[in-house]
Amino acid sequence: MRLKKFLISLSVFTLLSSCFAPSLAFANNAEPTESAVELLPTPKESDYFRGPQSRSVATVIIKGAIKFIVKNKTLATNVVRSVAGKTVANNFAKHYAKICASLNPLLKWADIPYQAVYDAVYRALVNSGVAKGTASQIALAIKEGISWFF
Repeated sequence: MRLKKFLISLSVFTLLSSCFAPSLAFANNAEPTESAVELLPTPKESDYFRGPQSRSVATVIIKGAIKFIVKNKTLATNVVRSVAGKTVANNFAKHYAKICASLNPLLKWADIPYQAVYDAVYRALVNSGVAKGTASQIALAIKEGISWFF
């Protein structure tokens, strides 16, 4: 009985390996991809412009929140800790200068949507070499923290 099971499993293995062997050989002969890292462009106000609009109340609140983040590292870190936890807050504090550098240009915009804050922080962190997962966690925590100001 054991010999029969062994032979069946061996034949199934042989059949499957013969089916996938050509695809594996093709995968090994594929062209190597470029190892150069492509930098993400910084967001522009025109990326989010949807036509003539009056300045919204949300923009005033978002600008106030950005100024709060830039001026109060400790309090901003506490807000991030409340929103996303200790690990994200530690990463926020570690990359605080890069985050502030990405948020300052947004203060010149006439209208700032939430997504622009997320995009600016995410792109600045990824372009500076931070892992994409960490960058998205920090950017999302900032975006959610700003929503607490409403």
